[in-house]
Amino acid sequence: MILTQSYLIAWGIYLLSALGLIIVFWRMTHSIPSKDITKILRLMVVVLLFTPVDIGLEHKWFAPAYMVGAYEWIIGNTQLALNAGVHLLGAFTLLTALLTLEYIVRKLLHLQES
Repeated sequence: MILTQSYLIAWGIYLLSALGLIIVFWRMTHSIPSKDITKILRLMVVVLLFTPVDIGLEHKWFAPAYMVGAYEWIIGNTQLALNAGVHLLGAFTLLTALLTLEYIVRKLLHLQES
């Protein structure tokens, strides 16, 4: 019970901190003249910070994929590091597909970005 509460509190703190980082990054990229580059950079940071991966214990415990990948790579557990990398690669692939779809729809419908 205590372990589960600590796990949820840790995730809550992480999510609030990640949201703070995204807000700061949003402000940092505000001055980039190209809106397409700005959108891509912002979404890449969101995907990087919010992609979870199962850490492989007896319970279903999740952790941020970039943290698991880096930590497991450093200690030599390449299987979990590669698993985290595959999750991140899948999330970035989905992001690329969605951005491409948005671009195609905008071109077909002749929509202007505001």
